[in-house]
Amino acid sequence: MNTSHINQHSLVVGVDVHKYSHTAVALDPWGKERGMLDFSNDNLPVFTSWVSSLGEQENTIVALEDVNCYGVHMVRALVSGGFHIRYVPAILTERERKCSTKREKSDAVDAKRVAKVMLTKYEETLPARESIAGKEELLTAQSLDLLLTERRDLVRLKTILKNQLHGLLHQHYGDHYADAFKKPFNKEAVAFYESDLSILDVPNERSILAAAILRRLKRLSFVEGQITDISKGIKDVGEGSLAVMALSEELHGCGMVTAASIVAELTTIRRFSTRDHLASYAGVAPTEHSSGRKERLHTNPFGNRRLNAAFHTIALSQIAIKGDPRGREYYARKVKEGKTKLWALRCLKRQIANRVFRILSNVTKEPPLT
Repeated sequence: MNTSHINQHSLVVGVDVHKYSHTAVALDPWGKERGMLDFSNDNLPVFTSWVSSLGEQENTIVALEDVNCYGVHMVRALVSGGFHIRYVPAILTERERKCSTKREKSDAVDAKRVAKVMLTKYEETLPARESIAGKEELLTAQSLDLLLTERRDLVRLKTILKNQLHGLLHQHYGDHYADAFKKPFNKEAVAFYESDLSILDVPNERSILAAAILRRLKRLSFVEGQITDISKGIKDVGEGSLAVMALSEELHGCGMVTAASIVAELTTIRRFSTRDHLASYAGVAPTEHSSGRKERLHTNPFGNRRLNAAFHTIALSQIAIKGDPRGREYYARKVKEGKTKLWALRCLKRQIANRVFRILSNVTKEPPLT
């Protein structure tokens, strides 16, 4: 099948994915409905047979929003059947709903919107990672995604605990509770707090406050231990990935966790036809707003925000005092040209996206699929 565009023989099946049931609607290239099916994970063969009966498989595209965990069994069935799958960004279907004169919402309507987005905005969708990534690439990306998701949640909880402890310790000790320590929660400081607060065993207001602090210190210690363990797991998986190791070794400011984040979001660089496609997906390519003789570039607030955050981390590292001289020089040159510091940083992130595309393309050494 020619996957570079929608042609007159194409058939698009949009699927609205839920936990226990899914709804599929088939549209021809002109948006005319060709069929609808409600199904569950218990009868996936019925779904694949229905899709096969609609027309030639080489002309059929199954359009899905990012299915996460609920549609994983359906995706496996489709991949096993050799179907062409593409992911539709959820923001596009939401825009389709808001721009429609009929804003009703149901599973069938949502599935139809997914298919319509595929018909009208094919170039803004991506091939499903499961359908084009190698087995090792997919396993690595899925493993890293699980570990990184858990790590992000724990880091968020760690920040919450520290913020709570700052307030409680201030109540107990006053303004100078951390003056004797380099950091308020290093091992020396935590040991002091635990020793000092544990002697308050007489029930009163101060002892209740002390107990609240001690409980949070224990939770903080437990969370930090889990973050350390998960970081080791990310390192173990990353060291077995050529893509992760190439990014961490060849791209200044890209540590193991950042490299793992990039690979987890991309899975394989073959999903992107050009470096511009990757930059647009990450939201580091500016959008053009022009009218008549006026031409202006605006920041793209969309795109993959986790991938954007990874590029942002690398950019900040490169412009630091001990960062990459080339990155610092490029950033300084953009500021000298009259750009704001924030816009200069965006320019640097675009260069980083180009470098990521080049590094991963060299690792894959296979032509991209579109």
